[in-house]
Amino acid sequence: MTRLRDLLLRWLLVPTLALWLISATVGYLRSLALAHEAYDRTLLGSALVIGERLSVQSGQIVVDLPYAALAMLRTDTQDSIFYRVATLADGRHITGYADLPPPSTPLGSEPLFYDATYKGQHIRVVALAWSVVGDSQPQTLTVQVAETMDARRQLTRRIVSESAVMQLLLIAAAAGLIGLGVRRGLAPLKRLRDDVRARDANDLTSIDTHRVPREVVPLINAINVHTERQRQLSDAQARFIANASHQLKTPLTVLRAQVDHALQQNDHEAMRTVVQSVHQSTQATQRVMNQLLSLARSEPGRPLDIEALDLTALAREQTFDMLALARAKSIDLGFEGELPVPVRGEPVLLRELVNNLVHNAISYTPPGGHVTVRVSQCDGRAHLGVIDNGPGIPPEERPRVFERFYRGAATSAHGTGLGLAIVKEICDRHQIEITIVDDPSGKGLSIQLIWPPTDPPHA
Repeated sequence: MTRLRDLLLRWLLVPTLALWLISATVGYLRSLALAHEAYDRTLLGSALVIGERLSVQSGQIVVDLPYAALAMLRTDTQDSIFYRVATLADGRHITGYADLPPPSTPLGSEPLFYDATYKGQHIRVVALAWSVVGDSQPQTLTVQVAETMDARRQLTRRIVSESAVMQLLLIAAAAGLIGLGVRRGLAPLKRLRDDVRARDANDLTSIDTHRVPREVVPLINAINVHTERQRQLSDAQARFIANASHQLKTPLTVLRAQVDHALQQNDHEAMRTVVQSVHQSTQATQRVMNQLLSLARSEPGRPLDIEALDLTALAREQTFDMLALARAKSIDLGFEGELPVPVRGEPVLLRELVNNLVHNAISYTPPGGHVTVRVSQCDGRAHLGVIDNGPGIPPEERPRVFERFYRGAATSAHGTGLGLAIVKEICDRHQIEITIVDDPSGKGLSIQLIWPPTDPPHA
């Protein structure tokens, strides 16, 4: 795994070195051009000096160029200077080095500079056309001056080497500053790493984003969201364990006492009575376990498997499943709803929601009463109502009936206090509005659920 520090240094130093190489190359070429330009001007000056010393006397071309004057033309003692004067028309040699390489192109009004090889040495040559006026008509001569290139190369090397040393020093300083900057820039991340390492294994609190660079805040926020989900899952597991311990301890103790009592019975009828009690306790314990599992499934933090559903069909199915329980108490259980009502939600949780509402209504409605499940749609929103003519819930207790294990003071029916808590959890997960109102008849209770608006189906 690549370290962020190494990655940053690589991306900063490698381009810097590449830029230095480009700069050094451009500097070398530029220095070479400047050196050529400076020496070419001196070389041209020498050619002009020679041209000015040309004259025509008695029909002969005379060059008045003593050796002292020629020595003064030299720019550096390490370079050799060569010159030649010839006629332009036929190239007849007049003075100087006769074998000096002539220009490869015809001369014009401007001086011509070119490179050549002479006596095994690379030379730089300037050639120009020079007119001389004598007793007769003017004559045009070719004046060439050449010099070896040792001084040019030495000057170029000196310029490049001095420039390279300065740039290397700058690169070294920049590398040091870049390393220091990267180290200081990553310091908040190192502090964050140390803080996270020092945390307790059970510490799932959010990470503070005020001490980290802004570029890292989105990452920290994403980690905080994930940590919050883990915290919710951990809390849900802890609540499930606590709820299971709370709810199963008493039924299991009663069940064990009933079994012990049954083992002591010799009479068949007495044994049958005890076994029936055991059966009822087992059903109650199973109901508690189912509710606890439903409560765990509805906890926040667990992803929902959302599907498109028909609320009418789902509610009708769950209502019919409760017919046996309603008949056992002589309760008239009815269902109202004919047209399909589309909703979106997790099927398992929505079935559990309707099941708990109907079971709760049957449990608290006295024998001979009635319970009605009603499904409808209004303004694009699905409605589900469960209405009974039971004792109802006093208005002052209604805010608390959705709390886990809460049972009203006047409640006489057996229950766990989890049914409406499960309903509330499922409603919150699906953004369903839930209200408790008195039945319009004046007796009993009406629990109303309203789903959020559903998008119309695409054509």
